[in-house]
Parts: sequence; C-alpha cells; structure tokens
Amino acid sequence: MKKILLAAAVALIVIITGSVAMAAGTNTLTVNATVVGTCNFNTATSTISFTLDPNSSADGTATTVPTFWCTRGTTVTPTTDNGKNFSGGSKRMKSTANPTEFIPYSVTLTPSSTSGSGKSTPINLTVTGTVLNADYVSALAANDYTDTVVITIKP
Repeated sequence: MKKILLAAAVALIVIITGSVAMAAGTNTLTVNATVVGTCNFNTATSTISFTLDPNSSADGTATTVPTFWCTRGTTVTPTTDNGKNFSGGSKRMKSTANPTEFIPYSVTLTPSSTSGSGKSTPINLTVTGTVLNADYVSALAANDYTDTVVITIKP
C-alpha cells in the first residue's frame, strides 16, 4: 500500500509541475569566418597593337585597359613578367617571319598600386606599351612582331 501511495504522490507531483525535473548541459558554439584577400581580372586576355611607321620620328605607343577587382581593403601592386623573348634587360617582340629579328619595348602599368573595394567595383588598369623610334625606324623588315607578357595582380 505504501508503494501505491508513493507512486500516486510522484504521479500527482508530475501532473502538478508539468514535467519531471532533469539536469541540463550547455555548450557554447563560437562561429568564425575568414574572408580571403583576392584579386581577379574580369577578362583573361588583353592586347596592345602598335602601328610603327618608319616615316615618323615619334615613339610608338599603344594602350589597353583591362579591369580587375580585389576584395575590399586588399592592397595590390600589378606586375608583369619579362615576356617570352626577354634579352639584354629588355622585353622584345619577335618577328613572325624572321626569328632573329626583334623589337624592344617597354610596358607601364597604371595605377602602380591600389586597394580593392569589392567585386562590384572594378579597377581600371591602364597598360601602356612603348617602342622607341630608334628601335624600329630603319633596322627592321616590314613584318609582324609579337610577344606574350603575363600581368599579375597578386595581393
């Protein structure tokens, strides 16, 4: 009888309080993220095309303006490699008909350093190539000359 009364008392307490009291454990979850500083060109290729006229006394210049973006706050300094025909401290375009003829040239990147504002804010990179008049005016055959240079925008 005592067991029945004890069970009835426990049942009455459970009904009155609505549940059985239990011990609870907790865990604090920390959530982290790292936004990587990155830069990417909006297009993969660009072209500079010179028209070099030996009748002119001016240096040859040509410009292209590729765009890129960088993660907000990421500082970048665009650079170029030396191209495929580098020699004697100069980038050079090689003749497509005569592989022993070259035209030296230089490339300037503007801005030389900048900071990104995010993917929706493209940055213009003005790429200016220059061929000195003295390097093409009388020494080379009429022909096409070419080189390939890689521009890097690494944060």
